[in-house]
Amino acid sequence: MKKILVAGGAGYIGSACAEYLLDHDYEVVVFDALFTGHRDAVDPRARFIKGDLAERDELIALCKKEKFDAVMHFAAFSLVGESMQNPSKYFRNNLASAMNLADAAVESGVQSFVFSSTAATFGIPDEMPISERASQIPINPYGESKLCFEKVLHWYSEIHGLKYAALRYFNAAGATALHGEDHRPESHLIPLVLQTVRGKREKFMLFGDDYDTPDGSCIRDYIHILDLAQAHEKALYAKESGHYNLGTGNGLSVFEIVRAAEAVTGKRVNLEVAPRRPGDPPRLIACSDRARKELGWQPRFENAESIIESAWKWQQLFPDGYAE
Repeated sequence: MKKILVAGGAGYIGSACAEYLLDHDYEVVVFDALFTGHRDAVDPRARFIKGDLAERDELIALCKKEKFDAVMHFAAFSLVGESMQNPSKYFRNNLASAMNLADAAVESGVQSFVFSSTAATFGIPDEMPISERASQIPINPYGESKLCFEKVLHWYSEIHGLKYAALRYFNAAGATALHGEDHRPESHLIPLVLQTVRGKREKFMLFGDDYDTPDGSCIRDYIHILDLAQAHEKALYAKESGHYNLGTGNGLSVFEIVRAAEAVTGKRVNLEVAPRRPGDPPRLIACSDRARKELGWQPRFENAESIIESAWKWQQLFPDGYAE
């Protein structure tokens, strides 16, 4: 049985990945500072250690003691707007503290390092769908901090032999039976739409309906968190270090998400169109051919209704999110 350290395993994607690993007979230790994660999001089958990646010596001592087979890293700050206001916070956590985790992996002989990166490393892409060969020119400190750590992993692989996989994707969505989205404040499209349906929000604001897309709203790539969890697990067995883009390849527009939410819930979304937000590209879709071919990754949730149905069930079971 492989023993996996899941850093950031109390967060949205990390908690779902920990659940997936446990369901597939891995031993899981969740390490999280609970800055944005939730203690109640930690699967009870996992062992939980509250700790901060900034504490380098303690982290190295932990990894040497536990002798993990692999590390999965989800413990990043991820708000683009906040990164534009406080870049120091993002580079300290997403780069400097992440380097502490990489150091701990090297010093303790970890066999595999899986990094939950982001397609924000591409900035405004020069090709669509976006392949691993696309230019990486981030347009915010969040994307830059993730790209910087990808480069750290490349050199750690070259110099120390640390095998790694960096997974880049856009919009994580959906829920498992136990784990769903509970950001405070909430900023993601699908939970905002569903909160509006439930009456928790008065209206849903759609930013821009005049883009060069079929219905005028932005198109994005949405991936169910169970499909992301599957990709992270398969990345443990990548033959060589490298990068993989993840996406369904079917981008969905904001209007399509709204219509799907209305179909799933049987309720109308009170929607108001607002002006575009600066810097929002019309389309962002990732090409996942490499992950499908080399990792054997095959997403199961490839339409809006199946993704939204899982999120809707979770919100109904946990109307106020996690208990704490």
